[in-house]
Amino acid sequence: MKPLVYYCRWRGATLRLQGRGETAVWGQLVFINDKQESTQNFHFDLNTWQLTLEEGGETKQIQLDEMGIAV
Repeated sequence: MKPLVYYCRWRGATLRLQGRGETAVWGQLVFINDKQESTQNFHFDLNTWQLTLEEGGETKQIQLDEMGIAV
């Protein structure tokens, strides 16, 4: 889960976990801009470090390295 935590640090997001399984965690990334909170649903595969984000009804997959940087 370390790459996901780093990814959130780089993006200025807070994790709001809603569930955890043996191979994945899911929930929301929380961003605060101008005292406004916005959220983005995510699913993170703990084995492959693949982050799936939901954006406007579509999904976007990002492969993270050990430091949480998209490769």
